[in-house]
Amino acid sequence: MIYYILSAAIILVILYIIVEVKGKPIHAFFMKALASFGFIIVFVNASFERDLYMPFIFLFLLGLVSGLLGDLFLALRPIRPKEDNEMLINRGIIAFSIGHIFYFFGLLMISNLHYMAFVVSGVMTFIVVVMSYVMKFDMKSNRFPSYIYSFLIFLMIGQTIGLSIVDGFNGGPLMLMIGAILFGISDLVLAPIYFKGMADKKMVIINLLTYYSAQLLIALSILYL
Repeated sequence: MIYYILSAAIILVILYIIVEVKGKPIHAFFMKALASFGFIIVFVNASFERDLYMPFIFLFLLGLVSGLLGDLFLALRPIRPKEDNEMLINRGIIAFSIGHIFYFFGLLMISNLHYMAFVVSGVMTFIVVVMSYVMKFDMKSNRFPSYIYSFLIFLMIGQTIGLSIVDGFNGGPLMLMIGAILFGISDLVLAPIYFKGMADKKMVIINLLTYYSAQLLIALSILYL
């Protein structure tokens, strides 16, 4: 059953990307809502298939819901006045930051805190800060929230890498790590789209494909954790 739901979720993602690339913001908003709701349905169904009712599952669910909310805030940008752009991005950043906090604490319920969480977070946040100035990102009020967000997402990514190391890069932890890394890649691609105006179709497609692959892998990993 789960793979039928997964297939439906993937179809919704593909349809959303097509609408987004065609530049129909109102249609894209509703399609994005459906596509993002898809990874939540995949997760819920996977949880029932495993018959697991553990605290970390609830935290992962909250992480996915936060992602859905962040998606909706960002999807409002093209259909709202330009003056709302920074505000909507900041709300999206807050929603996704909360989501990564949920993911991180969920991971801590699976395994102990790993030193890789701080190594990856420290190194990558430093790189993000430096590159934002080198590439002359026009970040305005989004600058410091973005840096805090970078710390949180790479903290989560580092913890998944640590979990995979401990587990020998097998099963659910490996899937979770790949999903987390793809999440990070999607945000690294999104930064120049938002703050450098590099919103060509290829960049948008790469961003969306990596993002939805990430969330779907995180949702599906519950079957193997």
